[in-house]
Amino acid sequence: MSEQRVIFSQGFEGLFCREVKDKLTPDIKAELKEAGVDLDKPYLPAYPIEIWVKVLDVLAKRLYPDETAEAANWKLGRITTTGFGETFLGKAAFGFLKLVGPVRAVERAARSYANTNNYTKVDLKRLGPTSFEFKLNEKHSNPAYDMGVVEAMLEYVGAKQLQVSLVARDEESFTMKLDWQP
Repeated sequence: MSEQRVIFSQGFEGLFCREVKDKLTPDIKAELKEAGVDLDKPYLPAYPIEIWVKVLDVLAKRLYPDETAEAANWKLGRITTTGFGETFLGKAAFGFLKLVGPVRAVERAARSYANTNNYTKVDLKRLGPTSFEFKLNEKHSNPAYDMGVVEAMLEYVGAKQLQVSLVARDEESFTMKLDWQP
């Protein structure tokens, strides 16, 4: 039997940061409640991945109705990173990552993902001084979401002229390529 994949409350705290909460109408909040997250109550310690995927889908469609699914998810990923940086845990983590810089931040990605869920495995392949292949065992959500997360994090810790691109995807994972200037 496989372990239930869950997203911890910190992931939801980041996603539902001030920027997103300010855009939520009563109708969107009702859809989110139907999807499994009641924003009028404290977050649960963890939520099944299926609820996370439904919530991302609701937010992508409702907050960015004129965007493609990829563009909307990319924006949600960036917002989640910004929002996570506003949390107590996020402030500490980002302060540390800013000190160590982009390369070490990428190398510590597995630890960073462990703060938000119980399942993500990160496989890194260094291609150059500031270039990596970054593989995630993510099969549930749109890769653009995680690409937005990683892009915003790397920008925050000092990566310049950053490019994040999808290079492979299969039923169990996807791989992105990260390139930046020091």
